[in-house]
Amino acid sequence: MIDLALQQLRYIDAVADGTSFGDAADELRISQSALSQGLARLEEALGAGLFEPDGRKRRLTAEGRLVADYARRTLAETTGLTEGLADRKAGRAGTLTVAMIDAALSLFPDAIHRFRTEHPQVRLRLNVDDSTRCLDLLGGFEADLAVVIGPARNFQTQFVGNEALFLYGPDRRPRHDDPWLLYPAGSQTRAIVDLALAGRHDRIEVAAESANPNVLADMATLMDGWVVLPDSVGAHAGRTLTKHGRLASRDIVIASRTGSTSGALAEHFVSTLSGG
Repeated sequence: MIDLALQQLRYIDAVADGTSFGDAADELRISQSALSQGLARLEEALGAGLFEPDGRKRRLTAEGRLVADYARRTLAETTGLTEGLADRKAGRAGTLTVAMIDAALSLFPDAIHRFRTEHPQVRLRLNVDDSTRCLDLLGGFEADLAVVIGPARNFQTQFVGNEALFLYGPDRRPRHDDPWLLYPAGSQTRAIVDLALAGRHDRIEVAAESANPNVLADMATLMDGWVVLPDSVGAHAGRTLTKHGRLASRDIVIASRTGSTSGALAEHFVSTLSGG
């Protein structure tokens, strides 16, 4: 295996277009003898003569031209890599994958649009799912951040907003045999709703569950039942479901892996959603 150093590739690139060794050395800010020795070591490493005499000058051999072309491509790719890493470190470019609940799209559309506008070279990928799945993606290193219902245990979190939940149903008081359409048991939102309902209703018959609030609204309409919804969804069902007041609220947090160095891209996204 041939061990080539970038410095050696810079040396042959500097003389590839016929520039004299003296001028190339000045451009590289080294002595001419250092340049000559470096090129000699390159020839030795490759086992090929890279130069041939042309009067008082030296020109590249066919092998030398092959090596010079390789050097130019490699140096260009190295420069691109260095610049790409610098852009990524500064948050100017790269890919950011964010898992988020659908409510976040309703709560933060302006912030998400602003992030895209201010970071045109960043590829923002959004995976929309329920909080549990979003945190699974984050914990499985398939997402850089997760915007979910708090708390998000075992993750670092930052509060970014609060969403009120309202009771919707028929235009009357609830009856003991009325169907209720709620978020899935075990979910963060369901725990919040159950706690709020426990102090207001003695008995609740849960007829169906869904993590999608639009599905809950549709089922409540079809079954003449009761449902707890954010106003962004309930307002669109206002013709068939009556709003009976605020029942509870849920915190929206941005979660990241504990101990991870999220990087500038993630920090910029968190700052944007937080209103920074």
